[in-house]
Amino acid sequence: MSMAQSHEPAAARDAVRTRRALLDAAQHVFSLHGYSDASVRAITARAGVNISLVSRYFGSKEGLFEEALKDLLGTGPIVEADRRNFGQAMLDLLMGTTAPRVLPLPMIMMASSDTRARAISERLLFELVYAPLCRWFGPQEGAVRAARFMIVSAGLTVYCRLYPLDVLVPRPDPALIEWLTDQFQTLVE
Repeated sequence: MSMAQSHEPAAARDAVRTRRALLDAAQHVFSLHGYSDASVRAITARAGVNISLVSRYFGSKEGLFEEALKDLLGTGPIVEADRRNFGQAMLDLLMGTTAPRVLPLPMIMMASSDTRARAISERLLFELVYAPLCRWFGPQEGAVRAARFMIVSAGLTVYCRLYPLDVLVPRPDPALIEWLTDQFQTLVE
């Protein structure tokens, strides 16, 4: 146990663990059932906590959705990838071979039928993914490259996770994998 943890009150450690458990459970449930069909009761049951704690930590189901999505979104795994192997790294990330956590795209897609959840998703995607990627890809065609990245990523997610195509799941076709890798790699060259 670290010095910081030993001096931290037990209630504060429990609050951090409870909040994390709720976020993890929400990400899982929202990714499988969407926003509308995900119940707070199912989320808290998965987290192993009292239902009243959603209000305490997040204010509402909508607040929990926003925080759960914000926790997943970000460009870290993208911008930290080696540019020489960017295409393969993105394919590994999006197909789940290197991603231990829930991916944000299924959560976003499954929530798109709810107006409020869609508005949250749109705002967070722009703020936490699109705008940073535009800057990272650079001033020359940064917006176009970021849009291409998002379009290919979304398509791959749809046909791997939501509506699996037999050429992707369970065993991806090598020619399709090569094409996808090239599409991602082209974005950074």
